[in-house]
Amino acid sequence: MDITQGQVNNVRVLPRDYVQSVDELSPNDFLKIYLETLRYQDPFNQTDISKSLDDMLKIHQIKYFSNMEEFLNKLQTWMNQITFLNTANLLGKEFVFKTDVIDTISRDKYYILSDGDYENVTLRIYDGDTVIREVNLNLSRGLNEIDLSDLPEGQYSYEILKDGVPLNNVVLGFKDRVKAVGIINGELILELESGIDVPSDKIVYVGG
Repeated sequence: MDITQGQVNNVRVLPRDYVQSVDELSPNDFLKIYLETLRYQDPFNQTDISKSLDDMLKIHQIKYFSNMEEFLNKLQTWMNQITFLNTANLLGKEFVFKTDVIDTISRDKYYILSDGDYENVTLRIYDGDTVIREVNLNLSRGLNEIDLSDLPEGQYSYEILKDGVPLNNVVLGFKDRVKAVGIINGELILELESGIDVPSDKIVYVGG
């Protein structure tokens, strides 16, 4: 058989003690080894190779997920950098931020963002397990301002109810202005003029 110069250049010389790692096998090499194992197996003394095949599969899976995790980490870092660079236009802007707590120490005006028009809605405010105030409201689609200046200073939990049932398609929030931005543990954090920090995903309303 004639061997061309190109074929000679492509010949890979391996040391005698070389053993290819399982995790370096291509799918075709893996299939060849599997078929050859079946071909030369003694039909009267068959070897159970299922465990070896399972081990090989696990090695390939570990390698795949390791590579995928590294890729996703790099992608997350890149996205954070791009997002961070695009946050300059947030500085000095006012937004409505979702909140799970009514804090009358920091502010006395809140806003309910509604997906529609609702009559006879109740904002029920709790101090611990005790109801300290019920505010009856008619909500319009969009942003509805709520004045809570008559509440004592403190932090309270709340429910928004319609006919005694929680109204899930509304959000309570507060207005504040963005002072600075930063990335902490891969998350974009906004520092507000009131002195608190909130994740950027707490923004529920822009403008208006």
